[in-house]
Amino acid sequence: MKEKIIKLENGEELTMRVPTVRVLKNATNRSDKDMEQTIYMIATLTNKQESEIEELDIKDFKALQDGLKDFLAEAGILKSDT
Repeated sequence: MKEKIIKLENGEELTMRVPTVRVLKNATNRSDKDMEQTIYMIATLTNKQESEIEELDIKDFKALQDGLKDFLAEAGILKSDT
């Protein structure tokens, strides 16, 4: 799976690319806080600014966060919730 399309509440569709090692490395180098790492990775993988991700409502952020978790679980980096 190379990308996911995530539909936001306002109808906008964001394409999220699969994370690379570089994205994961940069996220962990930027911060040791999970939330900051997640925002960075989502922004990078959707070609958005971090400030744009921070302005999303929580439901949209959760949808993007779930998409990221799916990629990381598929790669064996996270355990899947199932």
